[in-house]
Amino acid sequence: MKKALCVGINDYAGFVNDLKGCVNDANDWGTILEYAGFEVDKVFDAQATKSTVLSTFDHLITSAKAGDEIVFTYSGHGTSVADRSGDEIDGYDEALVLRDGTVLDDELRTILQKADPGVHITIVSDSCFSGTVTRALISDTAKPRYVKTEDIPLAATLKKKFLEDADMLELLISGCTDSEYSYDAEINGRWNGAMTAYAVSEMRAGQTYNEFYEKLRQHLPSDDYPQTPQLEGSDANKNRPVFAANTEPLPPSEPVVPGGLWAWLKKYWWVILIVLIVGFVVWRYLL
Repeated sequence: MKKALCVGINDYAGFVNDLKGCVNDANDWGTILEYAGFEVDKVFDAQATKSTVLSTFDHLITSAKAGDEIVFTYSGHGTSVADRSGDEIDGYDEALVLRDGTVLDDELRTILQKADPGVHITIVSDSCFSGTVTRALISDTAKPRYVKTEDIPLAATLKKKFLEDADMLELLISGCTDSEYSYDAEINGRWNGAMTAYAVSEMRAGQTYNEFYEKLRQHLPSDDYPQTPQLEGSDANKNRPVFAANTEPLPPSEPVVPGGLWAWLKKYWWVILIVLIVGFVVWRYLL
């Protein structure tokens, strides 16, 4: 059995919290997974309630047997909330921000622990788990995928992994470290998560996750998107083949250009202005 759940949320309460690339992310991951023979369930925007996502994920995990493959991808806002279970050394849990509430890492861990031994589980999270605001980069072509729910002490270090790497049943691919943002970005004229855009362009059949991760890290972090993707899990899982079935790039297959033409024009407007001024002066001189 090969099944996947792809969640993408652009439409949040309040205009300021809306994102643009998350549904595209979910569709892009879904395309790769369908090529690889997965049965994919996609959940977008208003459908992405806490009960729907958790119950669907729980069913995927509990119905899987040894040798089955389960993939869960999430694109949307991330946040951090005060730990109430006492298991976080820093006092804070990481959380996914769904349409009607947050899903804590504790809740995901509870479901993951139900998995039979030998089930291959991959989680892709293109969202923020940052407790700081020191890396904010807000522009017309990039926005952090982070919603602040409460004040987090500067000394807090958020742990994105559910367990230590060697003890993790699942493999986790995340968009950033616990002190960075994942960015919602306009790339090649289309909105995506920066991590997802680069990941989709580099994932090939036959790679191990370690090999895929090396390719991904050639792109991120960058000046445009100061985020460092993470690959967390056991060495055995990191050396498993990726779930992609293709040997050629999937969309976006063209070179990933941050921000597209509009971002380039905004960055180099002064060059265009100089060329226009020089051209005007030469034109007047020739007249």
